[in-house]
This record gives sequence, structure tokens and C-alpha cells, in this order.
Amino acid sequence: MEYDLNTKLFPKAHVWLLIPFILTIAGFYMSYWSRFTDAPFRQHMHGLTATAWYILVVLQPWLIHNKPARFHRKLGIVGVFLAGGVVFSAFQVMPYQVVNEFLPNVLKYGFSFADICALIGFSICVLLGVLNANKTNKHARWLISTVFWILLPATARLVYFPMLDAYDGNPPVTYLQSVYFCWIITTVIPLLYMMYLDYKKEKILYKSYLFTLVGVSFYTLAIAPMGEWQWWIDICHNVIGKGM
Repeated sequence: MEYDLNTKLFPKAHVWLLIPFILTIAGFYMSYWSRFTDAPFRQHMHGLTATAWYILVVLQPWLIHNKPARFHRKLGIVGVFLAGGVVFSAFQVMPYQVVNEFLPNVLKYGFSFADICALIGFSICVLLGVLNANKTNKHARWLISTVFWILLPATARLVYFPMLDAYDGNPPVTYLQSVYFCWIITTVIPLLYMMYLDYKKEKILYKSYLFTLVGVSFYTLAIAPMGEWQWWIDICHNVIGKGM
């Protein structure tokens, strides 16, 4: 198989991808990194595989511009297993969320639905990235898109948790409002801008960005109603919660 590895594409991708990586590390600092030694194994499994995936996504564009293509391909094989680890470990954490008596319904049930949607979308982007490995323009965009599926939980924490401390537990906005704000700032605007740049330069709207924009928007707006619908609450307890 011949690979269309146009190394002139995305020359600064690794630099731009450092931004969501840093935001994610910072967003999960209070709930994970600052409590690293006390976290259970399931949380370590998810936190470390997700972090490793982010590092790989940052490193891969740098490799393709600075090292022989074989290094990029070999690390890509590792990435497939890492992506599987991210998804598998997330499903190990989720049951403990839906049985947490201290969380309101919108956080237990609404975010469980959002998490499942995000994992499905993330997996589809990884799969299509692999299937388009011989087409750089599509391959890179599918893998860049994976970042947006798992960015929202981190950025919402980064906005909301400091406000909890600043306002002694009574911030002027809810956590869900923080999610909506971060959805607009870190997902909608960047993806629309990236789609605009593609169309301006190539007269193409790539399916990867469009799929991610629609998918992340869907699960974000579905959080509130899914947190109240009894049929979904029953599924959470009778199916997801049984996975402990």
C-alpha cells in the first residue's frame, strides 16, 4: 500500500494540540492529579491511558515532520491499543458515577449519557483515522477530532471548580452552565473556524469536523433532559450500575 504522507500539511499541529492537552491536565488536576496517590486503580487506568493518548496525538504530527514516516506508523499501532484502553477504562469508571448518592441526577444520569456518546464518537474518529491512514488530509483530521470528544469534561471542571472555592461553594453559575460555556468556546468556535479555513483553502467541508461538531453538540444539549428521563435512569441503574 502506498501512503500519501504529505508532510507539508499541519506543520504546526503539534503546537496547537498542546493547548487542549494542557487544558485537560489542568481541568483534572483537582479531581485526579492532586489526589493521585489516593485514586483507585480504575481511575488510574482511565486517567493514564487518556493522558497517554493525548501525548500521542501531540507527538504524531511532530514525528511526521521531523522523523522518518516509519516512526509515525509504529507509534500509530500503539495508539490503537491506547484508544481501546481509554474506552475500556471509561466504562470501568462509569458504574460508580451512576450510583453516587451525592451527585444530582443531571450529573449522574445526564453525564453518563454524554460519556457514552463521547466514547462512541471518539472510537469512530479513531477507527476512521486508521482506515484513512493512506490519506493524510483525512487521517489527520479524524485524529485531531478525537480531542474534541473528550475535551469538554476537563474544561468544564477547569471553569467550575475554581469558582466553587472562590464563592465558598455557591458559584453564580451551575456546573451545567459551565459545560455550555465551554462547549461554545472550546468546541463550537474552534471547529467552525477550522471548517472555515478548510473551505476557504480547499472548498471542502471535511466529514470529520462536521461529524464531531454535530456529535458533541448533540450530547451536550442532551445532558439536561437525559438526567430527568426515567427510562434512561432505569437503564443507568439496571445496566450501567451493575457493572461495578
